[in-house]
Amino acid sequence: MKNLISSLVTLGYISAIITIVSFAIVIIKKCLYYPSDIRREASKKTTKIFYITGCCMVFSSICFLGAKEIIEYDFKRTLKQHTIISADIENIFFSQTDIEGVFDHFESDEGRYRCESFTAIINLDDNEYIPIEIIRHCYEKNRYIIISKQYSIDSTIGDIRTDKFNHIQKDTITQ
Repeated sequence: MKNLISSLVTLGYISAIITIVSFAIVIIKKCLYYPSDIRREASKKTTKIFYITGCCMVFSSICFLGAKEIIEYDFKRTLKQHTIISADIENIFFSQTDIEGVFDHFESDEGRYRCESFTAIINLDDNEYIPIEIIRHCYEKNRYIIISKQYSIDSTIGDIRTDKFNHIQKDTITQ
């Protein structure tokens, strides 16, 4: 799974770079002056490069969206196959009984309404860990957005509803 995700992300970045370079070439070619006898041939080349740019942009988007879907699937599959031993959220330790049932049901995510975000690590029974980010929802109490930080690209896993994270606060220094 890790190799597939890494390959998709790499292909996505490569095609995004090709898109940017191709788009720059199209802009430069459009800005250049061509004599009338070469203008038609230059226009055909520009159109061809423009189509390549569009195809690379679509391919890049598909790679990134596919990688995010696979990350979400892998995250949920890993949590179903293994037992969560503990979690460390902003240096606050949660035992297995403290977070029992918290990561069992994910709801759909309408967007990242960021009020506060917390870094966390979920420790599993096979000595594996999953780094995540937990974002407190601004408009709904007891609602948190879970984002996987396990790979080179972040992926929103979903929303959870729990009151077990209410006492976690960012340390803010007021002067």
